[in-house]
Amino acid sequence: MKSSFTLLELLIVVIVIAVLASLATPQYIKAVERAKAGKAKHALALIAKAEKMYRGENDVYTNINDGNFFTTLGDWVELPEIDADIDWDYQVSGATTTSFSVTATRVDGPNQTETITLDQNGVWGGTFRP
Repeated sequence: MKSSFTLLELLIVVIVIAVLASLATPQYIKAVERAKAGKAKHALALIAKAEKMYRGENDVYTNINDGNFFTTLGDWVELPEIDADIDWDYQVSGATTTSFSVTATRVDGPNQTETITLDQNGVWGGTFRP
C-alpha cells in the first residue's frame, strides 16, 4: 500500500510554518536595526576621535555635513565608509573650541529619522530605540 500525506496534513504544516515565520520576522527586523545602530555608533566614535585629533592641531572643532568627513578629517582616521553609508546621515554640529556633537540620523526603515548622538565628553544620546 502506498502511503502519502493528506491535504489536511500538508495544510497544517504550512500553517505551522507561517505562524513560526510571523513570530520570527519582527525579531529579525529588530536584530537588523540593532546591527545598523552598532555600525552607526562605531562611525560616531571614529568621527569623535578624528574631531579631537583635528582640534589638537587646529585648536577648534569643525562642523561637518554628511559626505565631507573623509576630505576634512581623513588625515587622522579612516573615514571613507562613513561618507558612503546608505543607512545613516552623519553630521557634526555645534562645534566650538571646547565642544561638539556628532549626530547619526537614520535614513530609512522602521526607525527612519531617529537619531544617535555623541558629544565631546563621550555622552551618548538620541531618539533611536530599536
